[in-house]
Amino acid sequence: MKKLLSLLLIVLALAILSGGYLVADRWMKNPEQIVPYPYDFAATATSLKLDAPILIVGDRMGAYFGRFKEELAATISQNLDNVIKVQSLAADGFALHRTLHQLKSLEQWPQIVIYQGGSEEFSERKFEISENKKISKNFDLYRDDRIHTALILYPWLSRLVYTPTKRTHLPADPVIAGEIPEREYLARLETELLLYEEQLNQLVALSRDRNALLILTTTPINLDALPKSICSFTTNVDLEARVLELKEMMTNQNWKGAWQKVTKLTGQYPGNAELFYLQGQIAKNIGKIPEGVNSMLQASSYECSSWRMTEVQNSIIRKVANTQQVLLFDFSRMVEKDWASSVTFFDELHPQNIYYEKGMTQLGLVIKKILKL
Repeated sequence: MKKLLSLLLIVLALAILSGGYLVADRWMKNPEQIVPYPYDFAATATSLKLDAPILIVGDRMGAYFGRFKEELAATISQNLDNVIKVQSLAADGFALHRTLHQLKSLEQWPQIVIYQGGSEEFSERKFEISENKKISKNFDLYRDDRIHTALILYPWLSRLVYTPTKRTHLPADPVIAGEIPEREYLARLETELLLYEEQLNQLVALSRDRNALLILTTTPINLDALPKSICSFTTNVDLEARVLELKEMMTNQNWKGAWQKVTKLTGQYPGNAELFYLQGQIAKNIGKIPEGVNSMLQASSYECSSWRMTEVQNSIIRKVANTQQVLLFDFSRMVEKDWASSVTFFDELHPQNIYYEKGMTQLGLVIKKILKL
């Protein structure tokens, strides 16, 4: 009996020691953070002082958007004695994680923040692909209202709640990854989109906490730009032969026959970016404009490449704006309306300047009304 009792005590002590070790190990490996991002920055962002009440932030698309800030300021300031300034901090390589890092360095927030981005979310490697499941699990915990509330009250609990992940330490300046192979792109896709949505939600929360009005904008997509990478699992030798037949029908301007053929093929081979691109071109030539726009947007979404903005990111922006009740300027939809009647883009990424000017006028009138000017 004594031997059994001693054995039980030893087992219990080992269990307590093992449990204590696991808790201590988790505590040491996890940083204290409410939002379980798998990355951190090597240094705090340089403190910034703004000289304008309206701020544009974002990536390379936001930087180009910011070139037209004077047009925005002119519309807002119409009939006013003094021009209301608009400042831009958007920059190439500034995916949303860097934009958030930058915003946290502001000494004082502006009255209005305008976000234009989403086109460079794959530009930096900000997590280890091997940690995908752990990252997803941690965000499932974060989304639990009870756990979220507990973490807000006691942030140190995050070191025990979240599963430790290999952390990526980001340098002060963006390090652009370059062309991403298909396998890596597909492995990163779900986690990148998860992080993008959570970062947008944090942008909303930060803006509200700083009493700033946030305006989310969608980013225009060049519907006529050819897909640069077709996912290998969406095609085969048979489909490639059918695509050649389809292109020949298009060359011969057999648009109705081509429409019937491509509609059947997109049903048989879902997810092939080239097929949806061809379907969009055919729809445009037979006057099915809404169907054509939809096909082209799907073509952007199904590419196995991250070279541009896609409808997936724009859909996330619209979703966050709707669920968080944030003002949305749907710049993408505005440009898409002219797709069938005008040359809407001057290169692969950027709409004609006339759309930026028109967009700034529309956005300026909205801001003018909000500010009661």
